[in-house]
Amino acid sequence: MTFKMTCSCGDTMNVEAENRDEAVGKFKAMMDEGAIKTHMDEKHPGEPLISVADCHKMIEETTVAV
Repeated sequence: MTFKMTCSCGDTMNVEAENRDEAVGKFKAMMDEGAIKTHMDEKHPGEPLISVADCHKMIEETTVAV
């Protein structure tokens, strides 16, 4: 199945996973401190860097099957 997570900026990411829990795990593994910084620099210029915990909370809240 394909799952999507959506950032507050409207940017989306997709992963293939057997279920939502696996998808959330894959998104969390991808979005480490470096990936969060890169995303924030590109999509949220001038905004403060969010924590890994806040990013992972957003992943948990927005991941849906597509």
